Amino acid sequence: MGPVRLQQLILVELAAAVMVAAWAAGTSWLLAPAGVVAALLLLLAVLRRGRRPLPEWYETARSLRRRRREAKLPVAPGTEPLLAPAVECDPALRTYSFVSRDDRSIGMIGDGTFLTAVLFVQPGDQPLRPGGSGRQLPLQLIHDALEVDGIRLASAQVVQHTQPAPAPHLPQQSLAARSYGPLQAQAGSPALRLTWVALKLDPELCPEAVQARGDGVPGAQRALLRVADQLASRLAGAGFQATILDENELVQAIATSSCLNPRANAQHAQDGRPSQRRTVEAVRTWRVDDRWHTTYWISRWPHMGNGGAALPALVAQFTSLPVLATTFSMTLSKAGGRGVSLAGHIRVTARGDDELAQLGRELERAASAAKVGLVRLDREQVPGALATLPLGGTY
Repeated sequence: MGPVRLQQLILVELAAAVMVAAWAAGTSWLLAPAGVVAALLLLLAVLRRGRRPLPEWYETARSLRRRRREAKLPVAPGTEPLLAPAVECDPALRTYSFVSRDDRSIGMIGDGTFLTAVLFVQPGDQPLRPGGSGRQLPLQLIHDALEVDGIRLASAQVVQHTQPAPAPHLPQQSLAARSYGPLQAQAGSPALRLTWVALKLDPELCPEAVQARGDGVPGAQRALLRVADQLASRLAGAGFQATILDENELVQAIATSSCLNPRANAQHAQDGRPSQRRTVEAVRTWRVDDRWHTTYWISRWPHMGNGGAALPALVAQFTSLPVLATTFSMTLSKAGGRGVSLAGHIRVTARGDDELAQLGRELERAASAAKVGLVRLDREQVPGALATLPLGGTY
């Protein structure tokens, strides 16, 4: 049946309220129609379609139809080709370049309601350290960055993008496959593993801190840079090299995590014709040029800590599939006074729909063995894709 959601509880409470109101009215003939209404409300609360309650399924289907209508609109002229797929998903996205007091150029991205700065993180001493022996990113430092000097972030997101070696499309007898295959099997390390930390600021969560730094967009940018600088410094103290990306590097990070085809990027950059849409959303997939993506939401985490699963090992297991690329996203945000909310997403990328379906089944089997709950985001692939890009967190 799955977890009970707030909508279901509300429907059950409404059904009970209808019956109580009919009984309190003291009119017997009202009980029959009230019972019918209550029964319908209970059915809406209990019945599911696609592993979702009916009201939630209807809402996702309606949102998908709306996004498909909006997808018929032309792309804004002059859109950066590397950023175009993300902008097609959220047309309000735009990048900024902020110059700090020490003349550093800092890249930021937002949609008018938030601003995000991105740090590229790698071990300070050995960037290509094998995955099993690599230093673990201290999540406590990420959590501490949620509130710094009165600046409260909306969320802090860790994104890890991996590409395997040898590439899965190469023949088994190819030189690259025979050279890299045994090495990968022994070390378990991919050809490429990139880690970003995206810090997302909603100025409405800390208006005093923003106002104290100049108010408006400049004040929000200074507040966000203050948090990014402190996190970079603390990560450096923990043995990591953390670089705050400039605008060009930020655009490149979003393009890399989107797993864009370099040939398509070059073609669109050189093409003088009006921009054409490069993305297509279906019920189960999100396609960019010739790359197919499917995103899953982590609905249940395994037991962590003493005697439980280690998060780095869990991520390594999910990102070691023979797939074009895998992107893992984990978002931390404040929940109540001292609590923390954790949201996780996994996006797999393949060269075709059939290959993607097969790899999706492998991922689901691996998750089941690790006691991790995975829910494919049917009819929500665009929000899911945005949740796995270094934009700061869930959409």
